[in-house]
Amino acid sequence: MPMNWHLVAIVSLKWLVCANGANNWAQLAGERAQNTATPYTPEQWQNNMWSGRWGHAIVVFNQSITRSYLTEEENSERAQGANPVVVLLGGDDSLPNVNAAMKSGLNTGKLRNDVWIGELASGSQASWQVDDRYFVDDKLFNPQLIRSQMTWREATPGRIAPATWLSGPRLSEPLSNDEWIACQESIMDKMDYTLLLLDPTFCDEPPQFCYEDMNIPGCHAQGIWKKDNMWSPRRGHGAVVANDKIVVIGGRAREYARLQNNMLVGGLGSQKRIETVREHSTIREEQVLKNDIWDSDDGVNWKLVNPGCRDPQEDVLLQTEVWSRNISDSQMTKLVGSAGSKCYKSSECYGVAECKVLGDNTREKVCVCPMFSPRENHAVAIQHRFAVQDDGSVISQDVIYVVGGFINVKQAFCANSSCGPSDGYKLAMDDAWMSSDGGVTWIQIKKAFGNNNNAFIGRGGHKAVVVEDRLMIFGGETFNPVARHTTYLNDVWQVPLPTEPCCEGCAAYDSCLPNYADWNMLTSNAEWRERSGHTVVYEPPSSNNAFRHRVYLMGGKNATDIFSDVWTWGLDPDDKWNNDVQLETSNSSEKQANVAFVSVTSPLSKLKRFYLPLVGTDGQLSNFTSHVSRSFVDLNDLDVMAAVGVKTVGDLVSADLYTILKLRGFDYPGRTVTAVPNLCLLREVAISLFKKCSVITEPTNLQVDDGWKIGKLQTESESKSTLCGVGEGTKPCERGDWDGCSPIPDVSIVDVFGLGDVDVPQLLHNVSSIIQETFCLQIPGSRYMGAAEFIDSKVVVMGGIGLGDMILHRDSWTRDEQNPKAVITTKPKSHSPQFQFFFDSNEAGAHVFEYKIMRDETDITPWLITTKQRGVDVAWLDNKKGGPGRGWYTLYVRSVDPAGNRDALFSTQANVYRWYYVPPIPYGVVSGCIVTALLLIVAIYFEHRRRKRRAIIRKFELRRQRRKFKLKSENNALFASTGHRGKAGPSSNSHQSSRRRYSNHDGSHSRSRHSRSHRSKSRSTGHHARTQSHVRRRKRRSAREEEDRLARRRERDKYLGEYYR
Repeated sequence: MPMNWHLVAIVSLKWLVCANGANNWAQLAGERAQNTATPYTPEQWQNNMWSGRWGHAIVVFNQSITRSYLTEEENSERAQGANPVVVLLGGDDSLPNVNAAMKSGLNTGKLRNDVWIGELASGSQASWQVDDRYFVDDKLFNPQLIRSQMTWREATPGRIAPATWLSGPRLSEPLSNDEWIACQESIMDKMDYTLLLLDPTFCDEPPQFCYEDMNIPGCHAQGIWKKDNMWSPRRGHGAVVANDKIVVIGGRAREYARLQNNMLVGGLGSQKRIETVREHSTIREEQVLKNDIWDSDDGVNWKLVNPGCRDPQEDVLLQTEVWSRNISDSQMTKLVGSAGSKCYKSSECYGVAECKVLGDNTREKVCVCPMFSPRENHAVAIQHRFAVQDDGSVISQDVIYVVGGFINVKQAFCANSSCGPSDGYKLAMDDAWMSSDGGVTWIQIKKAFGNNNNAFIGRGGHKAVVVEDRLMIFGGETFNPVARHTTYLNDVWQVPLPTEPCCEGCAAYDSCLPNYADWNMLTSNAEWRERSGHTVVYEPPSSNNAFRHRVYLMGGKNATDIFSDVWTWGLDPDDKWNNDVQLETSNSSEKQANVAFVSVTSPLSKLKRFYLPLVGTDGQLSNFTSHVSRSFVDLNDLDVMAAVGVKTVGDLVSADLYTILKLRGFDYPGRTVTAVPNLCLLREVAISLFKKCSVITEPTNLQVDDGWKIGKLQTESESKSTLCGVGEGTKPCERGDWDGCSPIPDVSIVDVFGLGDVDVPQLLHNVSSIIQETFCLQIPGSRYMGAAEFIDSKVVVMGGIGLGDMILHRDSWTRDEQNPKAVITTKPKSHSPQFQFFFDSNEAGAHVFEYKIMRDETDITPWLITTKQRGVDVAWLDNKKGGPGRGWYTLYVRSVDPAGNRDALFSTQANVYRWYYVPPIPYGVVSGCIVTALLLIVAIYFEHRRRKRRAIIRKFELRRQRRKFKLKSENNALFASTGHRGKAGPSSNSHQSSRRRYSNHDGSHSRSRHSRSHRSKSRSTGHHARTQSHVRRRKRRSAREEEDRLARRRERDKYLGEYYR
């Protein structure tokens, strides 16, 4: 029996999306999740690639961004010399949910600080390559035809501090991350050397032999480790490229730390707490929030730009860690900070923290961070500022912005200080900071804890981008540590930014700082649903997008869902956000081409039948024309199906037996139902779409039939149901055994339990032509906490968590909204036997083509596959080869790009050609006939010549005989005149014949000879004389005969020569 789609669809509905238009995504890397192209697959090609992860950061390095102060030639020269690469930084390759991690087997991951560099193409090549070696046949679309040229290489696997000291007097003692990086220049002059670094000279460049063996006397481990120092493994950090350097900012990190004695074994009652000796290893890995700043110019060697702080910023301390016996009494002492934050001088504070008095009526000092507090899931953005001087020189500056994020605060007080665990309570921040010197110094451009009702709400998991002179902030989530409630946001904020560079550090000039009052909320409820963990990418104006500003928002999550949608916006406050799957354009033809983006969650009204535009009788289709679409069902039928819960394509695929039969008009006795015409056709289309878009491991093509004409689809395995009975005494169908539409061999009526006899359809609908015109929309899939960037005019997204927190994505996708455009470069002349076509496309990766041939509005072929190099040979149209033969034909061709997009418009100016085909002359047969005719003519000629020669010879012989007869008659007449009588007729005796011939020449001599002979015979005594005379006569006779023979030959040759002349 047919497959139970009710069960299959439940598992796969989240992955199936089909469409009739552009805005698809092409998969650059990872396990193949679509049927169009082969991505960079590490396991298959034995290449390296980062592990599946979330909370990572990516930046684009070496990318040439168009500068408005440069000429077009200068920008073009910069672009040609650039080789942009994607740099992936750190992340977490373990699932956030422990139970989900145990179920999926991803419970061995950890925070990472590895660095990976990805290239979309090798050198000057395109991002995709068409490899004809994987061409199977014209009826089989092989995803390996189109292959991604993206590559990944590991710049560094990451480096962390050892757990213990490896040499020196502190051998085997616990080693903290702070001690490991103590020789970084940015921290050396900001700390107490007795705590982390015993002697600054330890950081001097050690001799080369120290790198080989640090146990050699005079070698100090901290000086050797300096070159290996880099940011600790982390997630939720930010990253930008500023001043041609990769900058990593904050995040949740994993570091080695020594357990405090007060956290170890304790006594009971009056017993004293047991403390461990310092030599005993009490090291453990802790997750801590960071606000340190690191930069690198290659992703391998890193420098600590700013060590950050461990303590909160001032406004956070004043808001969350203030203690007083009466907080409303201004005369009462107000103490700020925890016991561990108390200090006397700034060198006692970690990093750049300053020791200062914050409380009221007290001289007690606490460590205060002059930059943003340690945090995670904050938003970072980069602005390129410039100013053209009077002399034509340009001053440029990269400004880094940090907005919001989650910090940890203490909400309890012990005695006169705040207290609590180090990880504290999560608090969403609403502050903003900027740095114009690469992260060395920071200026707060928005205070935390705004109390205005329309104020910017503290948030994390949001995104921010700089668009020319504006800072844009999108969505996120906020968290209240008191109510412990998370609220997801879908608002959009805008902050105007100055465009001219600031001074170094930006502390003295307020004119280069954004105004506090200029934070404007563009919308509190955008078209996309509330979310956090999404990605946002800004696309600058270019020729690829008609010089428009655009922002893309992708993925994310809220309390119940993980999203896979993609939204675009033109930055105009009056513009609406467009769902990428439901994109409509102002151009009517393009709108028609993108009319039906169909997914399993799309309403059934989106299912349409598409027809190719037909060429006119004049052979022209001048205007570029899209498909003609017609709906499958009308509004009344949609209402009938909606009444039983079938509203989407997925609902129809997974509908059970009784729902299908009810829509066919069969229901329990006594109930009235309205049947939906062609329901089984509609369901077959839905199931075929499901099968077509399901990822397959082996190349196949369900939409192409064998031969040059379309046949009927083969039904699935046909065997009589053991549960469906026929007639009396048989067992009724049980639920789920039959889908209500599929034919059953040799069965016309089925007894369904509760419904009675139900007619069984006898024909499986052929939906191949419908499926051929409906394409699968390839999307990255639902995910959050991934990363996205704009590189080489492409939006690229990679990684993240998906499928209900059950999987970690290990892939890279790029968006492609452009339909490729095929063009026929070589075509046969009309009214000729030419048969070769060749095609080309405007996209380098769209050199795989589908073509169809029609005759008199009838399909001669389905859509078949070829490549640019192979072209199309239509010699099979010849009726001598089994084709349809002479006539008018129309060829349509469309290119297929790696995203699965096809040509949306057709025209005889590019991808349609109508011509009159004439079968070729069978030159082999003609040549054979000609050769045979020539041979026959030659044979006839020689036979004619032979016969003519024979006739001539006979004619000559006849003439000779006549001459002989004439001579004989003359001789007879002569003998008669002389009284002699010749013999009648020629003698048979040769001697007598010769004698007569001789006598004819000389009659007198003959007679005398005869007289002498007669006389000699009578002489008996003259025998010898007669013998001698006879010899002489024979000689004379022989000479005469030879002369006579030669005379006859000369006469014959003369006669023949005269004839042939």
